[in-house]
Amino acid sequence: MSRLSGKLTAKTLGWDRNAIGMATSAVPAVGGRVLLGRIVGIVAGLKQIVNADTGEISNGLKGQFRGVSSKKDADGNEISVTAGVCYLPGGIQDMIEGALSAAQDTANGGNSRATVQFGIDLYAIPATNKAGYSFDADSLVSATEADPLAMLLDMAAGAPALDAPEAAPQLEGPETEAEPAKGTAKK
Repeated sequence: MSRLSGKLTAKTLGWDRNAIGMATSAVPAVGGRVLLGRIVGIVAGLKQIVNADTGEISNGLKGQFRGVSSKKDADGNEISVTAGVCYLPGGIQDMIEGALSAAQDTANGGNSRATVQFGIDLYAIPATNKAGYSFDADSLVSATEADPLAMLLDMAAGAPALDAPEAAPQLEGPETEAEPAKGTAKK
């Protein structure tokens, strides 16, 4: 069962900075990767956040998201998180934001209400930066415009067809001529 959260991040999947650093230090520096989890979603827009300390603006993805961690919880159960906002590492999120921007670009035939779907496996990789790691992802589903209603109709296509309703019976009655309204003469 998926836990509901206000946001989906590597941390909500059980991977804080220390855990990621320890895991990446245990894999080869070249070619080593640590699977953090699988994240899928349908993006409808962006949520802007302003860092109170630096004034830096960053975006979160708004829509419907689910992440499944590669870790298990303390009881050995799968960690699954569902959220309405998702924060992905910089360059990975930038690619999804770009697909959303193109889909919603009305000047070039886009739809301002378009949504974009994506699916990735998110990895941490060893790096020589201050944190000691960086992020990498394998795309499972291209970040393309989504049509959730079309997907539902496709899923429903295998359901039995609905029977057409029977025609309502026609009522037969005596034919009468309407009486003229009072004060008018019948011609």
